[in-house]
Amino acid sequence: MRAALGLISLLLVLALVGLLTRKSLPAPGVAPVPAPSGMPAPVTTPAQAQQVQEQYRKALDQALQQARPASAEY
Repeated sequence: MRAALGLISLLLVLALVGLLTRKSLPAPGVAPVPAPSGMPAPVTTPAQAQQVQEQYRKALDQALQQARPASAEY
């Protein structure tokens, strides 16, 4: 009896989680929402991902090449 009640409650919780997940995810045919004007577009292809990585690497190299400002001794 106790095992049956536990199994039934587990199935109810699983069904509830499934329903909530289905409601929170967009439908498969719906196009993604475009990014706000200040945000970059999401990466969708491997070529775009590689381009973003290269831009990040160049920006990082440039930041590392800049001289540190002289500051007071600690």
